[in-house]
Amino acid sequence: MSDVNESNGSEDFQSEWQLSDADKAAVDAMFESGFEGSDADDERVGRVARLMGLLDTPMVDDGQRGARIDVASLRAATVGDEPMLDLASASSVDDWMDSQEPITERDAVHGDLVGLITSGAGYSDSERDSLVDRTLGMIQDEIDRSQKRYIMDLPISPGGRFRLADLVTLAATLLLIASVTIPVLGGIRSRSMQAQCLDNMASTGRAFGTYAGSNRDLLPMATAGFGSSPGGTWMDVGTTPERSNSSNLYMLVRTNHATLAELACPTNPDALMAGQGQAQQDWRSLDEISYSYRIMVRGGMKAHGPSQPVRVVLLADRSPVIRRIVNGERVRPEENTPNHDRMGQHVLGLDGGSVWHRDPVLDQGDNLWLPRMIERAIFDARDQMGIIEGNELPSGPTDAFVGP
Repeated sequence: MSDVNESNGSEDFQSEWQLSDADKAAVDAMFESGFEGSDADDERVGRVARLMGLLDTPMVDDGQRGARIDVASLRAATVGDEPMLDLASASSVDDWMDSQEPITERDAVHGDLVGLITSGAGYSDSERDSLVDRTLGMIQDEIDRSQKRYIMDLPISPGGRFRLADLVTLAATLLLIASVTIPVLGGIRSRSMQAQCLDNMASTGRAFGTYAGSNRDLLPMATAGFGSSPGGTWMDVGTTPERSNSSNLYMLVRTNHATLAELACPTNPDALMAGQGQAQQDWRSLDEISYSYRIMVRGGMKAHGPSQPVRVVLLADRSPVIRRIVNGERVRPEENTPNHDRMGQHVLGLDGGSVWHRDPVLDQGDNLWLPRMIERAIFDARDQMGIIEGNELPSGPTDAFVGP
């Protein structure tokens, strides 16, 4: 193929490439022969046929000579790295798009080119499947990249270690989470154990009732009870029933009316849950006891009776006063039980009802941990001393007395 001379004409095919007369004749011969020309017939026709074959576009001899593409109409001017149509070709494309009808020969060429693009041979089944797979793969890759934006990647130093600033940030985040969640979880756990303790109290109340029904309406007793003789004691846990009031409560275990687990508060880490047989008469130590039983006097106490008071305390969470006395520590009468984080205690009445008290002082100043005579002595001392008025002084150098 060759080019023609350029001339300074007006709008028609000026300064453009056109087919030579010989090339036009070869194209006409190829169309007239139904594209059956070969190199033996005419070398030029064969080359044109192979060129059209590269387009992979089936052609029919329908007289539409407009399919002859004037390659000169697509001559591009390069601007930087991007190819662009020259002004004349771009103007012709715009005119054809607006009218969709060929006005000039150049417009017809553009229409033929669009026809080749939109009515090509298309893809085979395998090529179409491959194209669909690649398209879906590109979509999935974009989805994966979008999801990675929401994943927090901790930066790592070139040596493969976390930076100190990142570790400090992570530690601060975990500390903040812990400061919020741990108190909540601790409160839930505390309420759960308090509810379990209340259930144990209810089970023990029923055990008292069945025991009394089988023992002439008497409450559990392992001995004849305790008197007020000098030298006597009921604090020696794990010795003999005559010296330990807890052995009276242990009678519920010995007679199969209650289990060790039912007599164990879940907040007592030293509580004895199992492991002792009926041959045992008491807990082995004061720490294993979870509940303090009413001190049984000589002759015992009936579960029911016409002269029985309406409200009688039968059982409560373990006493802190007895433990301080045994350990030689100063007594604090208004201290709560060691159970339940010292927030309060359950109290079981003789009527079988259990009540939660936030302090050990009940109605009319009755203290769970003290007998009446000590309660009165403390009350009288406080009444005589009165309250601090602001003019009191230390009694001596060893008197620790501090002010506001």
